[in-house]
Amino acid sequence: MATPIHQRLREDVLASVFAPDEPLTEAKLTERYGASRTPVREALQRLEQDGLLERRGKAVVVRTHSAEEIIDIYESRIILEQAAASKAATKATSLDKRSLNALLLKMRDLDVEDGRILADTNRTFHTQLWHATHSPSLISLLERLDQQVRRYSFTTLTYPGRWPTVLAAYTELLAAIEEGDAERAGNVAARHMTEALAIRLKMYAEDPRTL
Repeated sequence: MATPIHQRLREDVLASVFAPDEPLTEAKLTERYGASRTPVREALQRLEQDGLLERRGKAVVVRTHSAEEIIDIYESRIILEQAAASKAATKATSLDKRSLNALLLKMRDLDVEDGRILADTNRTFHTQLWHATHSPSLISLLERLDQQVRRYSFTTLTYPGRWPTVLAAYTELLAAIEEGDAERAGNVAARHMTEALAIRLKMYAEDPRTL
């Protein structure tokens, strides 16, 4: 179970409160969070296991962003998202399907200029899709990868023309799930994530600060 210190440190790392390569000492964090060294040490160890922090010698630092890492994360996520969509096509309940369709309707009315809202709602859609698999192991793997993606604050969803393409993909995906077509659902999810990777790399090529 996550401790309050672990949760607060995790959210601060994901929100880029700490800079990449910044050392996170126990002394600094005990003062920041008003906690003793033991829960701080445990939180650091857990976030290191989750891949949000890394150890360099005796220091624990925030991991550096890199194009190589984002490719690695997305390549793994393409495989897992394809598996999740395929499994959801055979395992999703009526409630799962209603929830996903209701969320898609909500997404159609969002402000396409508001990257934070798009990213948060998109993450909710993916989370609901993962839970529609009713596979705890698959959900756990995807949640850990999602944490890695969240370290990269820029979203691909505001890239020109991206949001309508996302909505079209989700519409096709939910149609495949409704029909119980596992192969089609998986292929749609894989294509969607492959396109997301291509756009993120294109954004990086145009402006490295977007990484």
